[in-house]
Amino acid sequence: MRYYFDIADDFLAVSDSEGTEYASLEVATKEAIIAVTSIARDVFTSKGSQVTVTVRNEDRPLFEMTVRMARRQLD
Repeated sequence: MRYYFDIADDFLAVSDSEGTEYASLEVATKEAIIAVTSIARDVFTSKGSQVTVTVRNEDRPLFEMTVRMARRQLD
């Protein structure tokens, strides 16, 4: 099945128009985890940020994965 990964962060939203073939939803879920954490690593600032990957098939959205990071001063 073909899965599409739409990506949104604090500043940008990108819709996947090509998609990628994966053997199962479980494989697509693992790829979504890799994608959202990799993107988060690149876009997070020292103050915080949020990245969401929405995974959909050709018919509808299936699930979202969100990574949030917040920095709180402790002194």
